[in-house]
Amino acid sequence: MHEPKFTAMAEVLGELGSEIEALGEVLCRDEDFAARHMRELQAIDLIAQKQRVLATILAAGFSASEMRSISLEALRHRFAGFIEETDASSCEVKISGPGQPDALGLWD
Repeated sequence: MHEPKFTAMAEVLGELGSEIEALGEVLCRDEDFAARHMRELQAIDLIAQKQRVLATILAAGFSASEMRSISLEALRHRFAGFIEETDASSCEVKISGPGQPDALGLWD
């Protein structure tokens, strides 16, 4: 399912993730600002990470193996229902697990 429209979307999501991350880096250079807005800067970083994960999933054509490898717990939990049981292998890593989806509590 590597359709050009999904590849284009993946590229835009990846670019947005990079741009958001660069914005966070610029804001972190101001130590006073960073000290006052650490939670918001962490949120910016999480947004960039989520966009990159979504870009990777789109670029891989929504493959179940790519969804199983999602490293952000908040997204792994959301995508767990889209992985068909027929795609399971004996050495796969469990999608859901203990703990909060994200430490900031911004994303459910």
